[in-house]
Amino acid sequence: MRAWYVFLFGSVLFLIIGFIGVLMGDKAKFMLWLFQHRSTPSDYFFYYVTTLGEVYGYVIFGIVLWLKSWRKMLTVPILGAIVTIVTFLLKQFFRHERPLLYLNEIGWDGPLSVLGYHVVTGHTSFPSGHSMAVWALCTLMAAQIRIGWFSVLCIFIAVSVSLSRVYLMVHFLQDIVAGAAIGIALGYGVHAAYLRIMRARQTRLALKEKPTPQEPML
Repeated sequence: MRAWYVFLFGSVLFLIIGFIGVLMGDKAKFMLWLFQHRSTPSDYFFYYVTTLGEVYGYVIFGIVLWLKSWRKMLTVPILGAIVTIVTFLLKQFFRHERPLLYLNEIGWDGPLSVLGYHVVTGHTSFPSGHSMAVWALCTLMAAQIRIGWFSVLCIFIAVSVSLSRVYLMVHFLQDIVAGAAIGIALGYGVHAAYLRIMRARQTRLALKEKPTPQEPML
């Protein structure tokens, strides 16, 4: 239980700090601050860690849960389908511009790409699908595998992937914060549904194994 509270504390702290950052000024302020602090090690780190918000993350976490229980593993593709649908619907509903369009509007002439990473354009910025996916996955994993060091690792991965989206200049801070909040809710929702189904199954099995009282002989 303590391990889950570690993850919950880290998640809430990230959301609070992110929300404060969103309120502090121009939506590109944090992105441009990260740009000013780019370095070769951070370029490589964020370039590769961002892939954990894609199918690679689902595969890795799915294998980890499969080693624990094949039933728990099934929650990963189910969560992936839900996250994909929710992300698509919300992006189509809000249609916020990507950072590339915004930077062009303000006359930004600095470099954009990190190690050749494709800078997405269009109006699909809000919320961040990568942020939503990684927080949903990490919430599910932390809830299923309640070990202290693993909860800390999940927080580190989720925060790193979220920040990578701003670092790579494909999302604003508000996008990753919203994605994180929705992802946490979806991840825990799938976990809660799994527990409910497992408890109902155990109840049915217990009723089947319970001996039926025999009628007294006359």
